[in-house]
Amino acid sequence: MPELPEVETIRRQLNKEIRGKKIEKITIRESRPLKVSKEKFISAVKGAKIKEVGRRAKLLLLYLSNDRVLMFHLKMTGRMLLVGKKDLPTKHTHVIFEISGKQNLFFEDYRKFGFIKLFKENELEGYFAKEGYGPEPLSEDFTYKIMKMCLLAQSKKKIKQVLMEQSCVAGIGNIYASEICFYARVKPDRRVADISESELKNIFKGTKKILNAAIESRGTSADAYLDAYGKQGEFVPKLKVYGREGKKCVRCRGVIKKEKLGGRGTFWCPSCQR
Repeated sequence: MPELPEVETIRRQLNKEIRGKKIEKITIRESRPLKVSKEKFISAVKGAKIKEVGRRAKLLLLYLSNDRVLMFHLKMTGRMLLVGKKDLPTKHTHVIFEISGKQNLFFEDYRKFGFIKLFKENELEGYFAKEGYGPEPLSEDFTYKIMKMCLLAQSKKKIKQVLMEQSCVAGIGNIYASEICFYARVKPDRRVADISESELKNIFKGTKKILNAAIESRGTSADAYLDAYGKQGEFVPKLKVYGREGKKCVRCRGVIKKEKLGGRGTFWCPSCQR
């Protein structure tokens, strides 16, 4: 599933290319991703200009000139692709946004788990609160004190699961939670209550450092993820543990293991993560 670095990469690319452009026409080829009727969706969106492309956690947000917001969740295999005016859709292209200028925008999803929701702009904060989204780790408001207090409030839970729950840090999923635990030398299944102050500080530091590094590499294409230009992210070679089961640890030369934790494949080094 695209996590914060992947969605942030797409956000920046779309903001550069389509901000200020008008949505001239919408073609809905598969209505399953829509959480409103086709008619209401087209009526609310057609003719509006794109004021800004935003992001909250793993959600991509298109702010429109009529105070409506399109919310995209890419789930496992969703893609937001900038294409040429003459490019043809594939069988996985569900919604086509014909935009003023030289490009159109395709929403694609071959597993059809992704969705598009329509909001009034003043409804967003209530939705985010209802979903339990915590602070954005790239914002100036995200401090060690805030993260520590939230983690300790869930002290009986396992650290990797807390990192993925969105309440303490918004936008982290399986890939980056594993990488953050490795950075901090903390075994992913340790209870928060058993983690030392210095380890908590390293979790905070690793969160910021790894997410920013992944954004610089345009995300991780460990599965189906492509950026808005249809290119793979370049962070896979920089991953320290995720997807490296049976390989030598880059830090201590131990052997990376994989186990299930909360139903998700979790990678860690038993030699240097304690």
